[in-house]
Amino acid sequence: PPTWSVTDDPAFIRQPRCAQVAQTQQCSCDPGFHMSGTAANGICQDLNECEVYRQQGGPRLCAHACVNIPGSFRCSCPAGYVLLGDGKSCEDIDECSLSQDNCTSGSTCINTGGGFQCVTPQCPPAAGNVSYVKTSPFQCERNPCPMESRSCHQAPKTISFHYLPLPSRLQTPAPLFRMATAAAPGRPGPDSLRFGIAGGNERGHFVVQRSDRHTGELLLLQSLRGPRTVHVDVDMAEYLDRAFQAKHLSKITLFVSAYEF
Repeated sequence: PPTWSVTDDPAFIRQPRCAQVAQTQQCSCDPGFHMSGTAANGICQDLNECEVYRQQGGPRLCAHACVNIPGSFRCSCPAGYVLLGDGKSCEDIDECSLSQDNCTSGSTCINTGGGFQCVTPQCPPAAGNVSYVKTSPFQCERNPCPMESRSCHQAPKTISFHYLPLPSRLQTPAPLFRMATAAAPGRPGPDSLRFGIAGGNERGHFVVQRSDRHTGELLLLQSLRGPRTVHVDVDMAEYLDRAFQAKHLSKITLFVSAYEF
């Protein structure tokens, strides 16, 4: 059909191969071309495989983009991805491990789908009796509380920062993150844990469930379409003999790619 052909570029048009067989002329085209016109003045026009497969709903030729070329096709990937050996799949380039990022010395490079992000987690500012100190690039710990300050004891004892790259439209339900507790040597650990979603800009997409006695799991329930950045905060409260012991907060940032790979 003409709509599947490319006619304005001479590279996509070839002369047929013809032979005289038993008083009749037999003509044929190279693979990837089809005959257009009558037998007497026919030409071979390129078959646009990308368009054929798209219209017929056949198997996807390429993970990203299909490019028609004379007699065939090739696949291409978006910026930040490289074409794999199968000729159709795309793989993300890890700019962080290849030192292709421009993050400053005070920030950390986080690889994302098709790119990277430079992050610099900050502890919350001091408020009342509650203040924090940074103990690692991705963790803050609360300074000791005055004995009489209940609000200080109920504030998170630790705040940790986590960054997760996700493909667009990830199949759900999908486990994203786990929180667990561990007792210090010689001290009794909590006998009960409570997990919850404490904040974020897309809270309705997530749920926290217990995966075992000492572990909670954050699940993605509704698929996220990128590109977008989503924040969700998960807290874990420790109890011993039904008495509150401490709370730990995990601040999770999801970098959702524009693509499904």
